[in-house]
Amino acid sequence: EMVLIPAAKLRMGSNDPTKEDENPEHHVEMSAYYIDKMEVTNLQYKEFVAVTGHRSPSHWRFNTFPDARKLDHPIVNVSWEDAAAYAEWVGKRLPTEAEWERAALGDGRTEYPWGSSCNAESANFDNADGGTTPVEQHNRGVSPVGVWDMCGNVSEWVNDWYDVRYYHDSPESDPQGPEDGHQKVHRGGAYHENRNGIRAKGRH
Repeated sequence: EMVLIPAAKLRMGSNDPTKEDENPEHHVEMSAYYIDKMEVTNLQYKEFVAVTGHRSPSHWRFNTFPDARKLDHPIVNVSWEDAAAYAEWVGKRLPTEAEWERAALGDGRTEYPWGSSCNAESANFDNADGGTTPVEQHNRGVSPVGVWDMCGNVSEWVNDWYDVRYYHDSPESDPQGPEDGHQKVHRGGAYHENRNGIRAKGRH
């Protein structure tokens, strides 16, 4: 299931001097687009592996996830190439950094999808559950535009190359990221990170 994210202006990044790659805060005009409502689950990814013969994650055995109780948990241990291949297989693509941040924060005025303070009812972080949790568990953490688990649980790959200074020169509308680079970006933090690590404006 996908969610339509309406066209709007996003306040992207931050002016925190200790987080150089988030500087400066800037406004971006965003066109409308669709994004998945939930993180990709083990069950969904298993179908992809079974149909295409794509390599399975390193912790899987016999092309399936090891714990059958986690069919509705998000897939882990996938590379950027794996994530891009899955997206292409289902007729989609990875979001840009700007699209991810818009889906997570709405207009971009808060630290987290649900507000400015972090709590265990809104996200899976600090390893409180000892691992991933089902993609529909944290209903108090749904973003203003209706997307789940944007912060915590597992981080999400985006399409952009990483550049520490990209925000200084990025376009004013629908930025697509640097033309090339050495590392891809993932956003949102994961279950084993602290409240700072899962900030929606944090770049990894």
